[in-house]
Amino acid sequence: MLTLIINYSILSDTSIFKYFVLKAFFSAVFGFGFGLFVEGFSRIIISFFHKQEFYFFGIESLPGFSWILIIYIVSFMATWLGVMLAMSMADPNSKKAFYVITSLIGFWIIFQTLASIKVVPLWYLMTFPITSLLGLFTAKFTYNLNKTHNASSDS
Repeated sequence: MLTLIINYSILSDTSIFKYFVLKAFFSAVFGFGFGLFVEGFSRIIISFFHKQEFYFFGIESLPGFSWILIIYIVSFMATWLGVMLAMSMADPNSKKAFYVITSLIGFWIIFQTLASIKVVPLWYLMTFPITSLLGLFTAKFTYNLNKTHNASSDS
């Protein structure tokens, strides 16, 4: 155990270790930003299409129930794409990138809920975070499945 601590302390001072940690962090931040961009862009398209005010989250700018379902699907896909992008970019340290992007998504869900708690119906506040969490864990499953499949096909 002591040798692991010593090796870790020696390794943490090297520039290679710092490179991989920073790569995982910035990959996660980029993946999170990409997911937000895709979701926000879809909301902009909907609001321009229906000539309504733009809201980055919530259902005020959505014209009907079918558009709410579309936003659920877009939120799932945007989160899935962002997490897959982050984990692929931080390939040797994909677990670290997953932890960072999970934290970012968790903080975003809390922010989104607190910012719209008095404006958005309770059913939406309870169901919308599920799409992001489902996209997050589906991306992790897909990434791990892809890594396992590629490892077995290389043999």
